[in-house]
Amino acid sequence: MSIESKEELETWKYLRSTYYMRFKQGIIKLPWDIRFDVLKELHGEWENQGEDPVEAMMEYVFDKGYFTFFCRGVEVSEDGSFKLHKLISANLGSVGIYDEWF
Repeated sequence: MSIESKEELETWKYLRSTYYMRFKQGIIKLPWDIRFDVLKELHGEWENQGEDPVEAMMEYVFDKGYFTFFCRGVEVSEDGSFKLHKLISANLGSVGIYDEWF
């Protein structure tokens, strides 16, 4: 467990209240075959399970929620600055931003 600075906590509060909601709105508009690919990349360690990997992903999302994926695609520094994975940014709507080197 890491101890977060005040700046990190404020950034996470901001990200959760603004960016996460836009990400969630964007991601749920995608058909599941595309959503699966996006979530799999954001997860980073996803291994296909069972005969139907999309259904397994649906169950995982139902259990863990989209915030799990959002957190894996965001890097917050001690000073409160942050970087977004390109797939987080791509699903923020018309105001997405991202760092190519994430």
